[in-house]
Amino acid sequence: MAILHNLFSMVASAFDTVIGHSPAVAALRRQVTGSSLSHALLIAGPDRVGKTTLALALATTLLDAKNWPGGIRAHPDLWLEDSDAERIGIAQVRNGGGGDDGPSLQDFLTLRPYAGGRRVAVVGRADRLTMDAANCLLKTIEEPPSESHIVLCSANPDGLPSTILSRCQTLTLAPVAAGVLQAWLEQEHEIEANLAATASALALGRPGRALRLAIEPGALGAEVDALDGFLRTAGGGVGGALQAASALAPPAGAEGRERALLQLGVWTAFLRDAVCVAEGVADLVLWTAYRNALEAWAQALPKERLIAMLGSTLAAVRDIAINAQPRLCYELLFLDLFAAIGDANVPPVTVVPERTAGMTAAPVGKLVSRASMAPRKSRARKR
Repeated sequence: MAILHNLFSMVASAFDTVIGHSPAVAALRRQVTGSSLSHALLIAGPDRVGKTTLALALATTLLDAKNWPGGIRAHPDLWLEDSDAERIGIAQVRNGGGGDDGPSLQDFLTLRPYAGGRRVAVVGRADRLTMDAANCLLKTIEEPPSESHIVLCSANPDGLPSTILSRCQTLTLAPVAAGVLQAWLEQEHEIEANLAATASALALGRPGRALRLAIEPGALGAEVDALDGFLRTAGGGVGGALQAASALAPPAGAEGRERALLQLGVWTAFLRDAVCVAEGVADLVLWTAYRNALEAWAQALPKERLIAMLGSTLAAVRDIAINAQPRLCYELLFLDLFAAIGDANVPPVTVVPERTAGMTAAPVGKLVSRASMAPRKSRARKR
């Protein structure tokens, strides 16, 4: 009983870093303590919702690494690919691959555990795997080395081969409640209450995004700029829609895609709010400072049109998440939203509100590096 109690205590403390996601955490706790954890796990959910955080908490538990010098990312029995690379090629997966950053995934799994008694490989944004790399990984999942676990994280699991999906246990993370995010920002990161409330409301349930909005100078202001540019597109016709799309679209590549997804998240939230106003549930609105614009859109556009616009924006999110070019997606989206045929389908021209204190950038003193938030580049060390 003492051994079981100690194991449960270790599991509980390791998962304390996970914000929300109680059902997924409870399921993993049961499987770890009951020695029934699958050797292959897929954690799915929206971008920045906490997938990699949960995967690393699980690795910390499996490797008993809570007190490991340098943290779990420095543990020799962890292999982590969470870099900003556009694709994960076969050299990073197959035997004999790897390079200066460390061994490939298969080479790593052939090594004997150094300290943790097991080996854990975590692949962030696993939908970046090329087809060759995915097929190579499939062989490892089908014939896993003993005492090893592979954890894949993906906001777009449909981008993975069905053969991999069918062989993984899947956990899906839902957005975290805004109140939970606000309390976390205030208590764990000492964010001022008004800023924490604004960041939490606009984060759409994603802890990583809430933290970025609250602590990164200019991040919140950039989201407001994106919404203002979106609203100013109304009334410009085909030419205005194409010009706005060109001006707002970030460049291609991993960084540009991330920026595009953030902008689309802003526009999605506004359209969702407009639907709420049209349905008479304005108390659910997130962009409260834009209430006049929301009411104007809800009055000028049929509810069905607003819902269709929201669907088009979500489709653009899906396309860019699987590597579509931001500019082309923006042009198609803006033509659909702002240059549709018929007055009943065209959004009204509105005046954007003045900036408020809750929409200013976070103070410079709150700036932290990306590495201290959730670094994405880490590989198992050679030995």
